[in-house]
Amino acid sequence: MGHTYYAVYEHITFSTKHRQRIIDNRIQAELFPYLAAAVRNQGCKCPIVGGQPEHVHILAGMSSTLLTADLVKEIKRTSSIWIKGKGADYRRFSWQAGYGAFSVSCSNLKKVTSYIANQDEHHHGMTWEEEFRGLLVRHGIQFDERYYLD
Repeated sequence: MGHTYYAVYEHITFSTKHRQRIIDNRIQAELFPYLAAAVRNQGCKCPIVGGQPEHVHILAGMSSTLLTADLVKEIKRTSSIWIKGKGADYRRFSWQAGYGAFSVSCSNLKKVTSYIANQDEHHHGMTWEEEFRGLLVRHGIQFDERYYLD
């Protein structure tokens, strides 16, 4: 077979270091498009990026030649440098060390897109910690309660 056909989507989420609520309205409007461009620069699709002051969600259509870990490492690295350049309020910015990546079937792309788009509404009654724990449980991922947020 001479061609490679690849349709693998992942819902990627990670928080700021120590879940600092530093991604305020001033920076969100620029950060989300920046993250989408960073994903695309790695050869992936990026239908949507969203989040809250302490975390982000990215829907990524993965490249057939790129590991998720490499994608996340690069977008965290470049976005961290970019954010730190936005002024004194952001000079100590860092992302958490880990991340969550969850497979998304093509039949659920609209549902996950809507989920990411509606983060403000979704987080009226739930913290990011609760949301992330729920994603781990829903996807059958075993984790240690003491360390799952590192």
